[in-house]
Amino acid sequence: MTNLHLTRPIAFIDVETTGLNTQQDRIIDISVMKMHPDGHQESLNFIINPGIPISVESTRIHGITDADVAGKPTFQEFASKIFDFIQDCDLGGFGISKFDLFVLESEFKRAGIDYSRGGKQILDVQSIYHKLEPRDLSAAYMKYCNKPLEVAHRAQVDVKATIDILESQLKLHKDLPHDIVGLNVKKFLN
Repeated sequence: MTNLHLTRPIAFIDVETTGLNTQQDRIIDISVMKMHPDGHQESLNFIINPGIPISVESTRIHGITDADVAGKPTFQEFASKIFDFIQDCDLGGFGISKFDLFVLESEFKRAGIDYSRGGKQILDVQSIYHKLEPRDLSAAYMKYCNKPLEVAHRAQVDVKATIDILESQLKLHKDLPHDIVGLNVKKFLN
């Protein structure tokens, strides 16, 4: 990576888990790509037996089943290697500050490792994306209706803008369902 200027290594981390509870769910797949200031890279990748069932909802997202992790080592067996690998690093990832780091910290705690991200810089690419590409009603109105939303955060204006955005989405995205069942929020959360 030539555009990112590093003064110390950064470890980009992604985890797949048994569910969404950052305190109770477990890591089943972890990848860490460590980038050094001189440009060389190292990586760790592990499939992990979580010791608990993987939720059906999680399997739908990442495709990893209980059978895929059966017989694999536990996080406890990889914990010190992962800890040592990221110890001197700043940390990066997509959504890392909202999920991955919390799950990783919980796993380290269960493994008896005193881990802290104190003193580390956190680079969350998702946060940068959301800052550069706002995801609010005003931004959606500009994108789909091609004009600024005047007097945002007044209920009547916001409701009308929401309807206008939906109409534009249905026209623009021909593959979207045109009925309430097909557009149900549960279908768009995964």
